Amino acid sequence: MSDKLIAAIEELQAHLDSQLQDVADTKKMINALRKRMGLDPLYTDVAVEQGGAIRPDQFYGKPLATAAQEYLERRKQACTGEEIMAGLLQGGFDFDALGWKEKTRMRNVTISLAKNTQKFHKLPTIPSACSRGMTLT
Repeated sequence: MSDKLIAAIEELQAHLDSQLQDVADTKKMINALRKRMGLDPLYTDVAVEQGGAIRPDQFYGKPLATAAQEYLERRKQACTGEEIMAGLLQGGFDFDALGWKEKTRMRNVTISLAKNTQKFHKLPTIPSACSRGMTLT
């Protein structure tokens, strides 16, 4: 790929990060106004935009625990196993390298993270949520 195209892509990514930050700021302001009105926040995904877009190669070649930790740090909130797996897939994590079949990946991710109590903490089931969340210890 030519250096000009690489530079253009990097410039566009920086522009996108700026736009995502503007979106996150607007969502935070809406949430703050709703809170003053005694209403629940409308946007729960503000932390995702704050970190910018996940690069398609962000988690490629990294161990599962490292990639999951980076994803949770980026989100700055507890996430379900489904959210973590979706984020890792978006970031190019290679589940095939682990030998995990697509059918059992979700189960394998949650088991692996739950066993790693040094880095991760399983949250209790919340009635309004359909599954348990994971957060960093």
